[in-house]
Amino acid sequence: MRYILDASFFFGEYPFCGEFATTPEVVAELRDVTSKMRFEVMQSRGLLISEADAAAVDRVRDAARRSGDARVLSETDISVIALGLALSGTVVSDDFAVQNVCRHLKIPVQNMMQKKAKRRVWKSICSGCGAEIPAGEEDCPVCGSPPVRRGTEKRGGKK
Repeated sequence: MRYILDASFFFGEYPFCGEFATTPEVVAELRDVTSKMRFEVMQSRGLLISEADAAAVDRVRDAARRSGDARVLSETDISVIALGLALSGTVVSDDFAVQNVCRHLKIPVQNMMQKKAKRRVWKSICSGCGAEIPAGEEDCPVCGSPPVRRGTEKRGGKK
């Protein structure tokens, strides 16, 4: 099995067997000595460092917009998900937003320490009147109150 690793994988010791890949963006996030050493050991054992093509990145961005996770995903998160899509691998991450977008794209996900996230669609809801705030709006067009982020669990069915 091929695993696509996010940066948090290198911060601890996790018992995984198989092929491993990550992105240059993840490598750039490794700053402490311990995570760099884990990276070097894995690289000596065949860790692939690769980037997904632009089409895969675009699909991830689109799925993140649809799920409502686009605001919280970093460029590194997007690169990891896109590589998982491109290589048909299992993304290894404890980040709930990463897991959620992977689920929307039907990419297998393996968590390390946290429980798995439920599949959600995130929306901006007015903190004053409860109206749904359209994407790109800073405040509620009805009453002017600031938005709060709310997730609704999505079960099967429509994307």
